[in-house]
Amino acid sequence: MAPEFTICIPSWNRGQAALRQVLHTLPLIDAKWEILVLDNCSTRDLEGYKEISLLSKLDNRVKYIKHSQNGGFHGNIVSCLKYANSPCLQIISDEDYSNPSVVRDAIATLNEFPDVGLIRGSIRAVDGMTPRNSAIYTDQFLSGGRLALGEFSLTTNYVSGIIYNKRLLESAGVASKFSAGLLNNPMITGYAHMYLDILVSSCCSVITSSEIVCFEGTEYSTMTNITLMAQNEAYTFSSRLEQFIGFRNAFIEVCAKDQLNDLSLLVHLYLRLVQKYCTLFAIDGFLYSARGLNLVALKESLRHFFMAATEITEFRPVRDMVLDMVQERFERSLPKVSGYS
Repeated sequence: MAPEFTICIPSWNRGQAALRQVLHTLPLIDAKWEILVLDNCSTRDLEGYKEISLLSKLDNRVKYIKHSQNGGFHGNIVSCLKYANSPCLQIISDEDYSNPSVVRDAIATLNEFPDVGLIRGSIRAVDGMTPRNSAIYTDQFLSGGRLALGEFSLTTNYVSGIIYNKRLLESAGVASKFSAGLLNNPMITGYAHMYLDILVSSCCSVITSSEIVCFEGTEYSTMTNITLMAQNEAYTFSSRLEQFIGFRNAFIEVCAKDQLNDLSLLVHLYLRLVQKYCTLFAIDGFLYSARGLNLVALKESLRHFFMAATEITEFRPVRDMVLDMVQERFERSLPKVSGYS
């Protein structure tokens, strides 16, 4: 019999963290649920994965898959949708913990409202831990399309906790668009879950909730100092620019004439994207300093980049308005951080 719900744990080189979550969660779920651990071809911390594999042979609620090669973070998110055998699922980082008592209510909501593609529940840190990714969301129902895209997309970078209606994602073609879109738009593979949320929001209703659906646990980071963080490709100036273009292209995709056909929504989403990445570049300023980069020159480069990024066919009828708004958002959003002025 297929499970009612799947807790998906994409993992790589953090076997003990994944094992700890499995052992924590098992006593909280019944036989109708499954825990799916997706090992992205790990080469370190293997003992935890071995124990999970053994546990999967003893407990039908545990499913362990080790990929033959590392398909990247995005590949493991695709695998969550592919290998979960239930009508809905939750994706949880291996260092965090699901909150099944609240998730049960979310499942009931998805059964009651079959047009809801996802529920973004809130996140709280475990007792005694300093919050990093914790967030409490407002209770709201956003209909698919303009409202869900305009109010929900880009609101969260963190993967843990979102509950997806897999049944609807498959019937609406979102799952197939997701896999194909990542191949066509590789610049956002590091934030594949955010691209998935854009696709879901474009055609399905979305719920955000103040209820705590997961807890963030102890951080397992290989970036233990500024030097290591500065060397991480995802946070470089060039990677941030690529991410920006990737998300711009994602918005063009869902607002295209054969989709929502909504130019004004595209402009709105683009401006939100500019504001978000202005903030990210400011936050990353200390990393650029660690690399010895000229931050004043980077700021000017960034300004010209945002302007040039509006030079696409979809924006031409409203280009002057977009440029004015981009300029205003840029100046308002980018604080003075480590040499930005």
